Amino acid sequence: MLFNHLARKLAVVFVYLLMILSAQVRAENLTQTIWDENQGFYQKILDLPFNQKVSDGTLDEKIFKNYIIQDYIFLQNFKKVYGILLSKAPDRKSSAFITDLMKGVDEEIEAVHAIYFKKFGVTKEELSGALPNPGTELYNSYLVEVATLEPFQVGLIATLPCNWIYYQVGVDMKKRGQAGGNKYQEWIDAYGSETWEKSDAKAFVDLVESYMKNAAPADREKMRKAYETAMKLEYMFWDEVYRQPI
Repeated sequence: MLFNHLARKLAVVFVYLLMILSAQVRAENLTQTIWDENQGFYQKILDLPFNQKVSDGTLDEKIFKNYIIQDYIFLQNFKKVYGILLSKAPDRKSSAFITDLMKGVDEEIEAVHAIYFKKFGVTKEELSGALPNPGTELYNSYLVEVATLEPFQVGLIATLPCNWIYYQVGVDMKKRGQAGGNKYQEWIDAYGSETWEKSDAKAFVDLVESYMKNAAPADREKMRKAYETAMKLEYMFWDEVYRQPI
């Protein structure tokens, strides 16, 4: 009888603790926590010579030309990743959101990349013949692998750093003020002109937040690791396009 009584009391305590932990998870902004945990990676990206020189307009045009080609290659494969996620989307809201992201890639290429293709004389032949840098290929391969093999929410969050970092880089560059005659100002404005509340990045973060809060602990940890890995690959991508011989 005593054992049964203790067992019931322990069961009640256990359920109570689970309720407290669940409430804490619901109250916590999990995506902001992940951003804060990886703030060091973001700062390294912002401080890269590539981004510093884009910000003040002193980046060598040949380096930016190499970047814009590599980014085009990356985005073409990014659409394939979204296609995989679309096939696994668990509900209409997510399907619609992924579809919008795929359209957004095409709009980004038209609104940003096409401008610099023309400005720096990038031909169709150059684009079709260009090969991905090792870092570009590694990043794309990782995203395809995660989107294919892991649960939907893990593949989804792996694509978030690209969107969130570009937004924040644009915002932080604009805070520094516009350099006179900066040939890269259109690039900066394209990514950093919206307020956070109206930005596509905020909408993406909100969707991921809902999945994180409803994920099992094991999947939530996978999401954290996927996000961190993608942050590192973002750094590698930008660092490589700056250091690559031209």
